[in-house]
Amino acid sequence: MSISEPSSRTMILAALSAMILGMGILLSELATGILNRTLWWPFMWLAYLFMLMTSVWGMKTLLELQGQSEWERNDHLSLRKKNRKNAPAKNLWKLPIEGQMYLLMAIIMLLGALFGKTNTLMLIFALMAGPFIVNGGVSFAMTRRLQIERHLPERIMAGETVSIDICLENRKRILSCCLVTVEDRIIGPREMLTGKLIFAQVPARQSRTGRYQARFVQRGRYRLGPTRIVSRFPLGIVERGRQMETYDDLLVYPRIGHIAAWWKRRLSDGQESSRTAQGRSGAHQDEFHRIREYRPGDELRSIHWKTTARRNELMVREYRQNRDRRLLLILDLWTKDAKTGQDIPNREVVENAASLAATIGWGHIQECGPQQLDFVCFGAERSEWIRGSRTDQLHGWLDQLALAEPGKKFSPTDIQEEILERQSGTTRCVLITTRKDKDYRLVTSTGGTESMMSQNVMIVEATPEKTAEFFQMETTS
Repeated sequence: MSISEPSSRTMILAALSAMILGMGILLSELATGILNRTLWWPFMWLAYLFMLMTSVWGMKTLLELQGQSEWERNDHLSLRKKNRKNAPAKNLWKLPIEGQMYLLMAIIMLLGALFGKTNTLMLIFALMAGPFIVNGGVSFAMTRRLQIERHLPERIMAGETVSIDICLENRKRILSCCLVTVEDRIIGPREMLTGKLIFAQVPARQSRTGRYQARFVQRGRYRLGPTRIVSRFPLGIVERGRQMETYDDLLVYPRIGHIAAWWKRRLSDGQESSRTAQGRSGAHQDEFHRIREYRPGDELRSIHWKTTARRNELMVREYRQNRDRRLLLILDLWTKDAKTGQDIPNREVVENAASLAATIGWGHIQECGPQQLDFVCFGAERSEWIRGSRTDQLHGWLDQLALAEPGKKFSPTDIQEEILERQSGTTRCVLITTRKDKDYRLVTSTGGTESMMSQNVMIVEATPEKTAEFFQMETTS
């Protein structure tokens, strides 16, 4: 915690006053017994408890503020100038269940000594209070002058297991750090995770590196941090530590699955139906290679009937893949208006649409290169990745996919206008939508462009039931 000089002095004075006031009244009561004679016993016990807790709070706060030395304040200030993501750490204090039981027994011993006028119980309380205070001081010393550094990839695919390295550096000159726990908080768009590491020992002026693994099942941007460094060494009854305000970002892409071979052929043909027997024609189709004998498994639409009649055996056309194919990939992440009483598409449909778009786009890049892909996403906002040819732009469209969220801002007419503007005779268009495909058919029939939409645009309704026939994702365990 960043504490200014005036507020730090005020807190020190308040802690000293609370400790002196609480212990002073308890000692005066032990000598005079005024409260015992004037107050009813329930109120007397409440007064004793209040004074005891006040003195304990003052002692704890004083130790915490005094523990933050001037060297640490200057070190945090210089660190913030070097890296603005690393803000000054704040001190942590926690009493585990073992410490709570220990403190309760110590309070019972103190109250028994005060009311029973027994020096033996007071001696036992003093013997118990000593380890409690020493444990707090030693555990805080374990976490002082420590610095962490996090190493992780910038981008991963959803469902993958990623290893995150934590480097813990001990900047103390003499004292080693023993049994230090590092807890890393990970906050995602729809989930929160925690990574935990235990360092047995970090010698002075040295560093140790630990690793934990995490699996991110949701796409989006994840924020790692803040990081807690805590210790209960040596007795385990007091937990002291520091919270380091160090942050890193991790971008999680949609999962890439597998597309059936027959659907890929349908995509290559650029036709609405995969089993309609039509000849391959047009500059944007695969290049004709040769005519050969029919083999089991060849599609009947590939039969060359003139050659078959001349040779009296089935002959088929064979094509070479044309790597100059251009693909216009449109992703429509639409959500209905909840105020009208209609259902909002669930998260499964949205994630299925994003994964299908990532699979189609990535497969096309692998075959034809990034310069042959145009990607436009309509959701809460519109984003595009057009004609990316340089290697540093290769992940730009996947970044947009990772951060895309559904919305109701764009209509089918807006998307149709985008398609008509960018489509050409050498471009195939795939429209992946969370709407019903009939919504686009109605728009195209009323708009007078039904022929263009039906012939050159493949509309895919991204519900898992509709895409299960040709699209599957690997299950993660």
